Amino acid sequence: MKKIIKSVLALAMVAMTLSSCEDVPAPFDINYHENPTETPAEPAGEGTEASPYNVAKALEIITAGTFTSDKVYVKGVVTKIDEISTTYGNATYNLGDSKTSTIPLKVYRGYYFNGDKFTNGNEFAVGDTLVILGVLNNRNGIKEVDMGSKIVSINGKTSGGNSGGNTGGSTTAPAGEGTEASPYNVAKALSITTALPANQPTAEVYVAGTIVGTPQIDTNYGNATFDISDDGTENGKFKIFRSYYFNGDKYTATDQLKNGDKVVLYGKLVNYSGNTPEMNMGGKLISLNGQTSGGNTGGNTGGNTGGQGTTGETMTADLIASGATTTNTLATGKYGSQDVANADTWYTWKFNNITYKGAKVCISDGSLGEGIQVQGNASDATKQGFIFNADAFASEIKSVTVVMSVAISSKYDPGYSFYAGNAAHPNSNAITATPTMTTGDKYKEFSYTYDLSGGNYKYFTIANDKVGAIYIKSIVVTLK
Repeated sequence: MKKIIKSVLALAMVAMTLSSCEDVPAPFDINYHENPTETPAEPAGEGTEASPYNVAKALEIITAGTFTSDKVYVKGVVTKIDEISTTYGNATYNLGDSKTSTIPLKVYRGYYFNGDKFTNGNEFAVGDTLVILGVLNNRNGIKEVDMGSKIVSINGKTSGGNSGGNTGGSTTAPAGEGTEASPYNVAKALSITTALPANQPTAEVYVAGTIVGTPQIDTNYGNATFDISDDGTENGKFKIFRSYYFNGDKYTATDQLKNGDKVVLYGKLVNYSGNTPEMNMGGKLISLNGQTSGGNTGGNTGGNTGGQGTTGETMTADLIASGATTTNTLATGKYGSQDVANADTWYTWKFNNITYKGAKVCISDGSLGEGIQVQGNASDATKQGFIFNADAFASEIKSVTVVMSVAISSKYDPGYSFYAGNAAHPNSNAITATPTMTTGDKYKEFSYTYDLSGGNYKYFTIANDKVGAIYIKSIVVTLK
């Protein structure tokens, strides 16, 4: 009888033990992975500064293909950092809706507060909550924020400013209408420019401010580059890039502007490369410490037309991208609607008062080379990109130096043709040159100098009628 009672009690204890464990969830899966499944966040947000997209919403938009070239605000937690480059000043990292998220949005080569470059590599860490401003994109199947984005806040802390290179942000409220009677102040110019798509200039507007630091005045080319702010301090600076003197005349002396001068300028605003708000090259001075020239305000925004005789200045890829004279602007890593057979679709820009045109050109994403990417094809003329000067130079060309960029990982040297002639867009009379090559950390540079001194040429064409894209870092034209 005692044995029967003991057996019943033992069975009861087992039953109690099993029932007491039944309602306790296992904290790990069979392989001891914590939280083995993830429930995606609900898409939320409006893409504005007040209501940023969460990562789920950004991914939803990219998946649906409804993203545009407009910049949007996105909020997320850093789940992985691929690189914070102090060499190039940008960072590539993943955002999720939680620290443990495995459904990421990649931020590709983004910048720090205000579009500034990263300088120490420790500006943010995994687990930080960021708000960023950038363009959504699907790059070869990777859902990402395109290169050129910038951080708006880290863990709720903001820089307080908008200008690439400023150190503290303006405390002045945005004001002005952009007219001669009511110029934008610097804060207003910054707020408008930082929201622009990359490299798409506005119409001409008036901007007033105080010069900060010593202006760089180039008496050879007659232009000036300097910063202005609302209070004359480093806070909230805005760059004035290669502008001209009264009436669009050239500067003739390096002391025509100085630190502390109060100026009003007239020109186009542009968000250069998506991270540098500035007044585009070709603007002009309207007033200096209250004094004006009394000239007209609407013309000669490109400076003195005698600039066609200038020679030897470097036309960089950045200047090609920012010098657009039509609504066709350059995208990153894609040629858009450019059609070799339709001149209306070609990209057009101006440098030193010379108009240039190109087809099947874009801004490189930097993976295979840096600079202006030009499509190549050895057999299909519809896919052969090109660049040429549409205006004749003031005198014959002595030489043209073209610097090409190639990623160190590439096994191939640049392949293309260079033509010279006496009418725009020459496609015969090929000129050859033997390049010199230097190697950097990420890229090899090939420098080709084409000697045209034996002819009387005023036009040239860089034509990619070979296999593979080429990447142009700079072009220098020297005249006789």
